[in-house]
Amino acid sequence: MIDYTKYKLKPADELKSLLKETSDVFILWCKKCYKAFEKEEESECQKFIQMFDEPEKIKGCEAIDFLCNRYLTEKKLAEIIGLDHHDIGVLSCGLGIQTVAEIAENKGVRVFTLADTIPQSGNATSVTGYHGMALGSEKCASCGQCYLTITAGLCPIVGCAKSLLNGPCGGAKNEKCEVLPEKSCVWIEIFKRIKKQGRNFDTGIQIRDNNVFTTDEKRKVSFFSIRRRTENFYGGLHPSENKDITENLTIEKFPAPKYVYIFLSQHTGSPSSLLVKEGDVVKLGQTIGKSSGLISSPVHSSVSGRVIGVEEKFHPTLLVNCPVVIIENDFSDEKDASICGYVEWEKMEDEALVEIIRDKGIVGLGGAMFPTHVKLRKPKNPIDTLMINGCECEPYLNADNRLMIECTEEIIEGIKIARKILSVDNVIIGIENNKQEAIEKIGKAIERYPWIILKKLNTKYPQGAERMLIKTTTGRQVPEGGLPLDVGVVVLNVGTVFSIYQAIVHGFPLIKRVITVSGSFEKKGNFEIPIGTPLKDILDFCGGEKAYDTENYYLKMGGPMMGVVQGEFDTAVVKGTTGYVLLEKNPAGTSEENTCIKCGRCVDVCPMELYPLYYAFYGKNQLWEKCAEYKVKNCIECGCCEYICSSKISLISLIKKAKKNAYNKA
Repeated sequence: MIDYTKYKLKPADELKSLLKETSDVFILWCKKCYKAFEKEEESECQKFIQMFDEPEKIKGCEAIDFLCNRYLTEKKLAEIIGLDHHDIGVLSCGLGIQTVAEIAENKGVRVFTLADTIPQSGNATSVTGYHGMALGSEKCASCGQCYLTITAGLCPIVGCAKSLLNGPCGGAKNEKCEVLPEKSCVWIEIFKRIKKQGRNFDTGIQIRDNNVFTTDEKRKVSFFSIRRRTENFYGGLHPSENKDITENLTIEKFPAPKYVYIFLSQHTGSPSSLLVKEGDVVKLGQTIGKSSGLISSPVHSSVSGRVIGVEEKFHPTLLVNCPVVIIENDFSDEKDASICGYVEWEKMEDEALVEIIRDKGIVGLGGAMFPTHVKLRKPKNPIDTLMINGCECEPYLNADNRLMIECTEEIIEGIKIARKILSVDNVIIGIENNKQEAIEKIGKAIERYPWIILKKLNTKYPQGAERMLIKTTTGRQVPEGGLPLDVGVVVLNVGTVFSIYQAIVHGFPLIKRVITVSGSFEKKGNFEIPIGTPLKDILDFCGGEKAYDTENYYLKMGGPMMGVVQGEFDTAVVKGTTGYVLLEKNPAGTSEENTCIKCGRCVDVCPMELYPLYYAFYGKNQLWEKCAEYKVKNCIECGCCEYICSSKISLISLIKKAKKNAYNKA
């Protein structure tokens, strides 16, 4: 593989000359990108110090991955150095140097260029260098000699329409280029920055034998990508939505199944404790498994009938065999006596409402299945905001969207119940702007409730993740290792508040939910379906025979980003089933997994601001403690890194292994 490491140290004499004016310099070096990630980088600092005969001037040296990623680099520089006390020397390609110079522009700090960018070809004919994936307005032409120390971190080769290396041409008008009036004259910008640093321009430039570069029009798509990559929150993706397939299909009742398989584990925490045995007759809504701890939830029969067995079947999310209660439906729908609603719930004690929500088995319906009663018990930290998640950012899925359109008033009622329990003044509903009908319905419904604020959010994945939603709508940052409760917020999915309404007002436990069936199914739609409905029933009813053709198709429970591939079909719907999407495999075949080349794309898209390339490198070498050092525990497993990985590395599987091995050794 070609080593596109992109920079090399300047000659020793040139380095000594550059740094003779400083008495205090902090060195930053960028770990090289676009090369096979097969070993850890050796520090460039030691090479530099060995070449430099005044080591006492060097006050520190820090490595930063992808220095050209301004967002992350600026945060790291604030942690490492104050930017007010040191000159900065940069060992990097031109992209990284320009990034640091731009960050330090208003600090009066001089940035020294300690490396030359390596041309990508013998004559360096490319206008823009293709190293580093972090998008930015400044580019590097890989000319082979970096003048950025002299020009205050602004490159005249790509910044000047005439590529002038000897100062302004004299043709600028109103500080704009005479050739490209939409561009500022880079040389005027250079002199402005030099003046801020309190120094004079050094005219002693020794020009090497390089071709003259013509400026390239900045690609519109690049600027479009920059804006979309940083709006709402850092990182994320804009995958093909494919929501139009089912977004206008109204919710329909799925045919009652002959048998249901009720898993005792369909929530975060301890599985439910079995309450029934073979031969027992059960009624609709009867508790068949009770909570076995604080972080647990009961499960209920979604049909009336007879228990014909307690067996183990393949769990669709845990991907192991787990106990299920198999019930034969008698189709009478005889309700259990416990199904009793409370129309006058406003007069009830908050704790009594929480107990009902616990007893009715309400869990988060966005996919995580966290027991809702735990969220609603008033914590020690004060809560001031109830956040309702209506983003449904996964492609294909429309279950939440249709609920907001068709069950608007019920959702508002569920919100009122949760607000009463939490005693909060503020309620925010976040809905992405690709759901205009839902926005209109919810917007009209909340006109009489001034304490509910509707936030229309720019569509972006994974906007529906709690941390991203809170940051976008409130500006609050959930602390590392913390929870929404730490910033005074409780987040509930729209499906969850609908279930709260059903539990309190009508007395129904969580025994059915709305799911989307989409992709290559013959019959697509949004279905209200009993919990425990066998997957095979869905495949039969919706024409999903292609799911059995595993060479050409694959079935995911959930969306294509975070959904779980269903390799076993003798399983059933659980509370966290948001949908089933049947997808055709690429007929060209999937590229084989390759070695990480440190392109940095995974870093650019990670909404948690992590460095997933290290999970690939250390995970493959089973160095789990190293993964922990790079904060793998903070990963929300959104799949952005794996989606964009140019080497087709199964990053999510490595991340899951890293979490298991680094934190659960006992």
